[in-house]
Amino acid sequence: MEYLLEIYTEEIPAAFLNGAVRDLKVITEKKLSEYSIKYKKIETFGTPKRLTLYIKGLDEKEEDKEIEIKGPPLRAVMNDNGTPKPLFEKFLNSNGLKKEDTFVKETEKGKYLYGRKTVKGKDAEEVVKETSVFALTNLHFPKSMHWINKNIRFVRPVRYILALLNEKIVNLEFADVKSDRKTFGLRIDKPKEIEVNSPNEYFKKLKENYVILSFDERKQIVERRSREEAQKVNGTPLYSKTHLEEITNLTEYPTPFLASIGKEATSIPQCIVQSIIEGHMKSFAVSDGKGHLLPYFIGVRNGLSDFIEIVRSGYEKVVRARVLDGKFFFEEDKKVKLESLVNKLSGVVFMKGLGTMKDKTERLVKLSETAAKLLNLDQNSAENLKRAAFLSKADLLTNVVREFTDLQGTMGGIYADIQGENKEVSAAISEQYLPKFSGDSLPKSTIGKYLSLIDKIDTITGSFGINVKVSGSKDPFGLRRAGNGIMQIVSSFESETYFPLEELIDASINIHMNDNKKVKNKKKEVMEFLKDREKAILKEKGIRYDVINAVIALPIDLTPTYLKRAKVLMKHLNEETLEFIALSNKRVSNILEKSGAEIGEVDKNLFAEHDEENLFSFMQNAETAIKEHMEKADYEKVMEVYFTLHPVIAQFFDNVLVMDKDEKIKRNRLALLKKLESLFKQFADFSEIVIERKN
Repeated sequence: MEYLLEIYTEEIPAAFLNGAVRDLKVITEKKLSEYSIKYKKIETFGTPKRLTLYIKGLDEKEEDKEIEIKGPPLRAVMNDNGTPKPLFEKFLNSNGLKKEDTFVKETEKGKYLYGRKTVKGKDAEEVVKETSVFALTNLHFPKSMHWINKNIRFVRPVRYILALLNEKIVNLEFADVKSDRKTFGLRIDKPKEIEVNSPNEYFKKLKENYVILSFDERKQIVERRSREEAQKVNGTPLYSKTHLEEITNLTEYPTPFLASIGKEATSIPQCIVQSIIEGHMKSFAVSDGKGHLLPYFIGVRNGLSDFIEIVRSGYEKVVRARVLDGKFFFEEDKKVKLESLVNKLSGVVFMKGLGTMKDKTERLVKLSETAAKLLNLDQNSAENLKRAAFLSKADLLTNVVREFTDLQGTMGGIYADIQGENKEVSAAISEQYLPKFSGDSLPKSTIGKYLSLIDKIDTITGSFGINVKVSGSKDPFGLRRAGNGIMQIVSSFESETYFPLEELIDASINIHMNDNKKVKNKKKEVMEFLKDREKAILKEKGIRYDVINAVIALPIDLTPTYLKRAKVLMKHLNEETLEFIALSNKRVSNILEKSGAEIGEVDKNLFAEHDEENLFSFMQNAETAIKEHMEKADYEKVMEVYFTLHPVIAQFFDNVLVMDKDEKIKRNRLALLKKLESLFKQFADFSEIVIERKN
C-alpha cells in the first residue's frame, strides 16, 4: 500500500523548511516503530506552500501479537486451597480474559498472576491516521503560530490537508481542517485546484502544474540556470550554501534570470551592493571571478518564464532605488568620525543586565590591555588592538548599518580606513564578527583574531554571569555561535602549543564583576560550555567520541593542540600497544581511586622489587624525551616514547603487588602509579579511550 499526506499552508519561511522536512521523516519513523507494521520507504518533501509525507510499500495491517498482562500477587487472587477470590474474576473481566488464559509467574517479589492475550493488529488506515496526527502535533519550528486556539501551533496556518491510502481518503483532522483529496498547483494569482486519485498521480499532477517537490531538483535548476545566465556577461554567480538553500526554498518552480544594476553601484562599496542583492532582493550577485562585482545580478522568479521582461524590469527598479539609498547613506556617514560616535553608544542597549554598547566597548578596551600582556604583543600591536576595540562598535550608529544590519563591522572597517586609521585597526574592525557560523572564514589578520576573540569572550562570560541559559534549541543571544567562534579561532593558532584562554576568561569575568555587581563568577560553567563547543567541532572533523574525550580532558589552554593530538590517537587506535596503554591507564585510575590514600612523592629507597625500580628509571628517561618532543609539538614521537614503556609497565603489573601489606611500600607504589598517570596525561587521558574486545 502507499500512503500520502500533504499539509498545504500559508508561506513557510525558507530557513525553516529543510529542518521541517527532515523532522517530519524522523518523527514518522519513530512513531511507526511503535506499531508491528512493515514498510519499504519513507520520503518527505517541502516547498514554501506544503509539507509532504510519502510511505511506500506499507503492509495492509499490523501483525497480531501476543502480550502478557501482569496481574495482582497470587495470594490476592487465590485462596490457599486454590479457589479464586473475587479479585480473580475482576482481573479476567477488566482484561477480556478467560481462566485458561491465565498462568502464575515467579518474580523477584514473589508469585504473580499473569494473563496471555492475543492483540489483533490495527489496519494500515488507523496506523497512518494516528501517525500523521502525532507527527503534525510534534513538529517543532524555531517560531510557530496559533490562529484557532492556543493548543494548535504550527509554522503557518494550515489551509488544506490531503491524505490518501492508495485511492482512499484517510479521514483525519488537524487545526480544524479535515482531510480531502485536494491539492493546488503553482500559486499564480489563484492556484489551480487539483483532485488527486492516488499517491502516484499526486507527484505526476504537481509536476504538470509547475510544482517541483524535490529540494535537490529545485537547487540543481537554480545553480545550473544561474551559471548559464551569469555566463552571458562573462560572470559567475556568488552565493554561500545557506543563501542558495534560502533562494531554493523560496520557490516551487524556480526560474533564474539576468538583470542589471546601474552605474550608481560602482560609486559605493561592493558590500552594500551585495547586501542589497542578497538580503533585500533574495538574488545572487555576479562576480568577474577576480573578486569584483559586475553591474548585474541573478534574480530567481517563483514561476514560469512568461512575461519575464516585466519581472526583470521590476527587480531592476527596486535594486536601483536601494542602491541610491545606499549611496546617500554612505556619503552622509563619511562626514562623521567614528570616534565621535563612541560616546553615543550609551544609548544602544547591548543586553539587558549587561549595560549598553558603550559599556561593552569600555570592557573590550580593558580586556584588550590584558590580552596584549598575556599574548606578549609588541607595543605597536597592543596599541592597534586597543584602538580597534575602542572603535569596534561605533559603526552601529552609522546610517548604512542601521539600514543594512548585516554590514556591521564591515562598514566600520571601511570608514576607519577612509578616516586614516591604521590598516591593522581597519582590518580588525571589519573582521571582528568572524566566524559568523560553523565553517565560516576566520579573521585573516592577527589583531582581527584577537578582537573577535575578546568580543566573544566578553559576551559569553557576561551572559553566563547573569544566568542566561542555553538549552535545547533555545539560544536567543547566539552563545553557541560565539563559543564555536572562540574555539575555532584559538584552534587556528596551530603553530602554538599553548594559548592563555583560561586567563583571558578570568580577566573578562573580573572586569564584568568589577563593573556590575549583578554578574556572578561562572568560570566553571563557561569552561564546560567552551569544551562542549570544541567537542562538536572535533566531531565534525571525524574524530571518534572517546578520542575527543581523551584530548578534551587536557587544560583548555592546550586547545591549539587538540586536533593534532586526536589525529595521532586516531592513527594508532587499532594497534595493540595503544590498547595496552589505554587499559593500563584505566587500571591505574581505578587503583588510585579505590585506594583513597594520600599520595606523596616517590621514594627510591622504598623500592622492594626490581620491576618497580626499572619502571621508575624508564619513566624518568621518558619524561625528559616527552618534554623535548612536546615543545616541538612532535606528537608522533611522544607516542613512540609511550610505546617503549609498554613492556616495562607489563612486567610491573605482572610481578609487583601494589597494595602491599607494608603501608610505606604500598604508598610508595601508589605514588609511582600516580607519576605514571601524570606522565601519560601530558598527552591525553588514555583512560577515556574505549577498547573493543576482539573475540
